[in-house]
Amino acid sequence: MKRRRFIGMTIVATLLGSLLGFVGTTSAQAADGRQFDPGNIISDAVFFDGGIMNSNDVQAFLNSKVSTCRSGYTCLKDYRQATPTRAGVSGACAAYGGRSSESAADIIARVGVACGISQKALIVLIEKEQGLITDDWPSDRQYRSATGYGCPDTADCDTAYYGFFNQVYAAALQFKYYAANPTRWNHIAGRVNNIRFHPNAGCGTSQVFIQNQATAGLYNYTPYQPNSAALGNLYGSGDGCSSYGNRNFWRMYSDWFGSPINASSLLRTNSNASVYLVSGSNKYPIASMGVLNALSPLGQVGYVSQSYLDSFTTKHVVGRSLRAPGGTIYFYDAGIKLPFTSCTQAADYGASCAADGYVQLTQPQIDAFHPGPVLGPVLGTVEGSRYYISAGTRREILDDRSQIEAGVPLGMNVLTENAVAHLTLAAPIVRDSVFVQARSTSDYSIVASGQRSAVSGSGKASAGLPGRSAGSLYASSLNMVPSSGADFNGVLRSPGSSSAQIVSGSGRFELTPGAGGSGSLPSTAVSQEFVDSYAPLGKIDVGSLIKSPDSGTVFLVMQQDIRPIDSWAALLALTPGGGSPVISTVSSGFVAALPQGVVALYPGALVRSANDATVYLINGVTNRIPFSSFDIPNEAGFKTFAFVSSERLAAYPLAPENMSFGITCDSKNYVAAGGSLHPLTEEIAPLYPFKFTALDNFSCQNTTIGSPATKFIRTPDGSIYLLDAGQKRVVNSMARFAELGGSVGWLSVLPSFAGALPTGPVA
Repeated sequence: MKRRRFIGMTIVATLLGSLLGFVGTTSAQAADGRQFDPGNIISDAVFFDGGIMNSNDVQAFLNSKVSTCRSGYTCLKDYRQATPTRAGVSGACAAYGGRSSESAADIIARVGVACGISQKALIVLIEKEQGLITDDWPSDRQYRSATGYGCPDTADCDTAYYGFFNQVYAAALQFKYYAANPTRWNHIAGRVNNIRFHPNAGCGTSQVFIQNQATAGLYNYTPYQPNSAALGNLYGSGDGCSSYGNRNFWRMYSDWFGSPINASSLLRTNSNASVYLVSGSNKYPIASMGVLNALSPLGQVGYVSQSYLDSFTTKHVVGRSLRAPGGTIYFYDAGIKLPFTSCTQAADYGASCAADGYVQLTQPQIDAFHPGPVLGPVLGTVEGSRYYISAGTRREILDDRSQIEAGVPLGMNVLTENAVAHLTLAAPIVRDSVFVQARSTSDYSIVASGQRSAVSGSGKASAGLPGRSAGSLYASSLNMVPSSGADFNGVLRSPGSSSAQIVSGSGRFELTPGAGGSGSLPSTAVSQEFVDSYAPLGKIDVGSLIKSPDSGTVFLVMQQDIRPIDSWAALLALTPGGGSPVISTVSSGFVAALPQGVVALYPGALVRSANDATVYLINGVTNRIPFSSFDIPNEAGFKTFAFVSSERLAAYPLAPENMSFGITCDSKNYVAAGGSLHPLTEEIAPLYPFKFTALDNFSCQNTTIGSPATKFIRTPDGSIYLLDAGQKRVVNSMARFAELGGSVGWLSVLPSFAGALPTGPVA
């Protein structure tokens, strides 16, 4: 008897004989019914991947399933038809250009691309509905209802959808409709659904949490789940309450293309964030994001049920060694596998050759990593660092010269920082007498005589930074160099020299011993080579005029101190011979080591220093308050901006938190909007869930008090929100605004103000 496919492949007792032929035969990689998850039949990533196969791929697959077609019949691998042009469907399918003669493979491939549905999923759908993929004597009926679209369980198929192209396109479009309008259908992802086992209601239902849209779409297309009998005999029939459509879809996909739940070996459940590497019958816990990122060639993390995850045996935590089936053990990172040269080297890298240390992968899994060179003792990173690796430790190397002077051969592999993040950080390898930058910051230190001294922000220019930096180290590495206990003040002293040298951005000045009260001034002991790298600029002696690079104040060097000069006339008067003043610009640290005062800043001013992009609100005489956006102080009425010296700015303590739109003045709370402060009544205050920034009296007296805030806010685009229980709820019409008590008016705010409030449901 000629076979017929039914939507959902539902099998009842009276059809058992005719439908057993559709169950199929066990493949070499047989699926395991215990791993069927009714809430996750196929993942979204797999199902909606419309680029997974091209026409040639599909044709090759069809050819592989039917080698020779019976005489007088046209098998799917040979099928061709004229196809119509279909306009694009918004949110579902792109336009499809018809052709005069198109193969089944072309149709499957092009519909998949147009609608964003996996060609693998379409192939499986065609097979589980009509058996066309493997049939060597298909009927016209099978072609006309190829995907079962428009074929209800209780009636014959709708003739409006007859034809192979119509069936494939309509099914793909329907799945996209399911996705575009998920709540319009009976089965909805992200919630518990009652799903029948069979069209006969007496066979019962069970509650299933559908994990993704692709699975919800399959249930909307074929609304039954397999019962235990159907899963217990995965390649045969179950009992009178068994249905087979979604079981067969999952089984066929698993047999032909591998697991449909995820194109990944990295799995977790919805209820537990723990991720596992699954290989063979085992699962290995992944303990860090660094390792998870390094395993990215194995796919994105897929979500599965706990029962599915429990079907794998739990092994040890994933480390940094992977073993291929052939026995080679690799270090891995950034999609690359690098063979260890020995187990000692594996131990250097914190890996292991022991069975309880490496992860045994399958050949396809190990092949997912690109082959790399053998490992060496030095590993560089794409982030710019490099490390000497030994005995489970990593020592950051400053530069080539440091590496050579430490006796470590030049050359390195380059991976990512994550590759060695698990190794214990040890003291860096740094040559003597160098400036070093703390990587990814604007902070610098000088390392000399086995100690480090930080270079202050204002001292960088005088030190010749950043140009004189020998390289960079992470702050965590740099901090392992013992601290000298003091910042670098720009004063250098080489071995055997009685005179200190004061650095400047353009060179160095020789300091006469004791001048300016410098007799006990600390200095940094450096090599003569380092001193000589600065060009000599002259001497600083009693009577010299000096200034720092970040300040216009000029000082006269006296025997015991330096003194500020407050006018041009005074400066001219103090200039020897009455000529043009010769002012030596020296390091800020050198000037800062001698007496000088601080001038107060204007309350409410917005200030920053030239060498730090952070802008602060000067809170009277109390502190300086950082903020994330100029919107915040501007809305409070503070708009005057100025650059100031680092010393003047540093005189103000840093507030513990950023400024917010909530302001407290004289124990009263306000919100900042439109350049004013708007009082909050006891009733209204809970509606504005800001952290409130306390301003002192000097700042508060420079503000304007506006009208009281209400329970409504309005943004510049005209959106009005009701504030309710700490959330903003959009008001969709002026009529609704009036119903909610709009007579109290609204507070006009910026989008950043509104954005700081959590969004709730429509009011």
